Amino acid sequence: MIKHADSTIRQALDGIDLPDELTVDSLFAAIQELYPRPLELLRGEPPIEGLRANGLWLTRPNADSDAMWVAPELTGAPAVHSLSHEFGHFRLGHEPVVLRAMPKPAAEDFQFLSPAFMDGCLLGRSRSQEGPHDPEYVRIEDQAEQFAFALRRKAAAQARENRHRGDALLDRLYKVL
Repeated sequence: MIKHADSTIRQALDGIDLPDELTVDSLFAAIQELYPRPLELLRGEPPIEGLRANGLWLTRPNADSDAMWVAPELTGAPAVHSLSHEFGHFRLGHEPVVLRAMPKPAAEDFQFLSPAFMDGCLLGRSRSQEGPHDPEYVRIEDQAEQFAFALRRKAAAQARENRHRGDALLDRLYKVL
């Protein structure tokens, strides 16, 4: 059960300018303003073969940019929530999945290793819901999930507050009532 945001989550949310309409594109623009390196939004095939997750935050040390991937089948609120979750990992100081560009060795050099191993299944620990997880992993994922819910609540409250801002009379009536 997700409880109210604790102080760590509130501190991570401080200083984030959220758009009134929270979409994947508007949220990603807000993330890019805070991110220290160029950042790409990936919506195609998973960046790690066989990945079964809704989103992933990647650092690519050999590239000029990092990336946040959101599963292409997610749209609307689920896609925003998944991107918010990955943004939470960044704002909370968690470690991203490291995706290194490695040359693929010749298969005949490693004839006794499985193809899955040779295709790079050991690139990093991707975050997914499958299998047992250690307590630290669960804590990190729960924290990112709390951040995502808190960010979406903050955006909804801000949108409600600002919905009549364009009309001075309606804005005043809304605030009085």
